[in-house]
Amino acid sequence: MSRAEILVKVKDAESRAKDYITDAEEKSKAIVANARKESVRMMREAEDQLKAGHDSALAQERAKIASQRNELLKKGEEESERLRVKAANNIPRAKNYLKERFERTVDATTR
Repeated sequence: MSRAEILVKVKDAESRAKDYITDAEEKSKAIVANARKESVRMMREAEDQLKAGHDSALAQERAKIASQRNELLKKGEEESERLRVKAANNIPRAKNYLKERFERTVDATTR
């Protein structure tokens, strides 16, 4: 092999190496760009899942609180009705008590 043939082969090898490096750099850039896109997509999905879980938990707690509120209102209404009935039953006794007190006062002033 002559010197000229060796130089041609070296230049050819250098050219192919340069092409390989250029291709590798382009592939590397494409891989990095895809990885960035994928990471953004994964972050959005994670945020959406987190928000959905948060919204679901919030809705459950609101339903639980509403149930407790309704239960307390029902107990309050029952207690109110019980007190109303008790007060209504005490009206005759209260009238009697007041009448007796009035009569005692009148009796005490007339003696």
